[in-house]
Amino acid sequence: MATRKRTSGSGSVFKDGKGVWRFRKELGKDPATGKRRVIEAKGRTKAEARERFEAKLAELERTGLLPGGKSPYLVDYADRWLADYRTRVKPTTYRTRAGRIKACTDVIGHVRLKDITPEHIRHCMRTLGERLASSTLKDHYVSLKMVLDQAELEELIPIDPCRRVKPPRVERSQTRILDEEQPGRLIAAVADTKTARRGPADMDDMTETWMLLFELAFAAGMREGERYALMPYELERRDGVPGIHVQQQIQAYGLPDKAVIPNWLDASHLYGILWLTTPKTRAANRFVPIGESLWTRLWARIHRLDIAPHGLVFTNQRGNPIRETTEAYHWRKALQAAGLPQVRIHSARHWTATMTAQSGMPDDARTAIMGHTSLDMTAHYTHWQPKALAFDAVWGAASGVVMPSVDEFVDERAVFLSRIEPVCQQHQPVSVIVQAARIVWQVTRHYRQAQRFRVAAKACDGLVVHIPLFRKRCFTESVFLLFVKSYLTVGVLYVMLESAHLQVVEGVFGVVLNGRL
Repeated sequence: MATRKRTSGSGSVFKDGKGVWRFRKELGKDPATGKRRVIEAKGRTKAEARERFEAKLAELERTGLLPGGKSPYLVDYADRWLADYRTRVKPTTYRTRAGRIKACTDVIGHVRLKDITPEHIRHCMRTLGERLASSTLKDHYVSLKMVLDQAELEELIPIDPCRRVKPPRVERSQTRILDEEQPGRLIAAVADTKTARRGPADMDDMTETWMLLFELAFAAGMREGERYALMPYELERRDGVPGIHVQQQIQAYGLPDKAVIPNWLDASHLYGILWLTTPKTRAANRFVPIGESLWTRLWARIHRLDIAPHGLVFTNQRGNPIRETTEAYHWRKALQAAGLPQVRIHSARHWTATMTAQSGMPDDARTAIMGHTSLDMTAHYTHWQPKALAFDAVWGAASGVVMPSVDEFVDERAVFLSRIEPVCQQHQPVSVIVQAARIVWQVTRHYRQAQRFRVAAKACDGLVVHIPLFRKRCFTESVFLLFVKSYLTVGVLYVMLESAHLQVVEGVFGVVLNGRL
């Protein structure tokens, strides 16, 4: 009897040498990876192998992996996408993204991928927008687009419909921060707060805990998880400068039996749902300078409590890691006791970015201290305060000053340089230079992105004449370089800015030269 030939593409059925039935089918190449795909199932009987094979085919069709099969529903494809996404990101990132996608699939998840239109996307955004803030809604849109972009890559749809829909408009609210002098009042008020809501009364160690944690939030701009994870071995001195080498953070990843930790992620379980893991980004692994006073008090606490090098500097009364909710409670109590507005704890990080900008710290240094991956993010954390934008004193100092024209500046340069010389001889270079840099930065920040702002070397070449004098008077190389940078900035402004702005610059430097800072 002739053997019936199977149709092309139907796969193969056979019994191997061990008597096991096997069903096998080639699915072609993966559009995303180009790799050959094969599906196979086996069983002790032919019926058992066929049942398992058909179950696998059904699952592949449900999630869109079966060539020529029905288009999967969005909710099924999203589940498969999330399963892969989970292996590539940290648990907290996955949890946030999964929540966003689930909210979208709750609205349009019943639609098959090939049938999704731009109107479905708009309907989803309108529905979610009734209860979500604009920034959160946009993140939902981005999450849905990530899923559909992958579906397009896998050739399950011709084009991602999100490409034909404008993303939700975002009106970002300004983060409220404390004024320059208010953090000190907040920290001092910790001692005046009442005891905790539950449990034993706070001891002196716990009062110190909140005071130091709050001070680190302002003085170092550290994230909450970074502060909670602080260990003595992270306290370092570099070139005599005390600081913290941020190398870890505490995150809530879930209970050990439920948390899914990618094999590439360095994470160790601490307590409950809390894990010790690496910083948020590579840039977050950084050295943050702190003041001598804070450095001394941290080490005094470490020695007094006999904290091991890899022990937590801050714990609760039971010896467990600090929780964000607990710190937030004491933060609110301290704000209330100090009579200050109720701002979020994370606003302290915004405060750090703002104050470093107003002090004249270079942008790259600010970005490094904040642990950001881009200057744009640091700028988002920076909020110029009205006091920093006011130049009445500068304008008053500039009144009555007759500025030379740009053409005359080259001739006036020698006179200008000669005025600096006695200042270097009469005043501490550190105070004069730092204050000059701070004010010049404030004056020039609005012009740094202007196309006309270009370095004019010819306006500053006279500086080389006085370099030996400046170098002799400056205590360190960093101070010397800061002075040079400040002077170059002023020289550039003399040449490039309009005459109306030149008066401001002259007034600013006049204050410096007259020793009134």
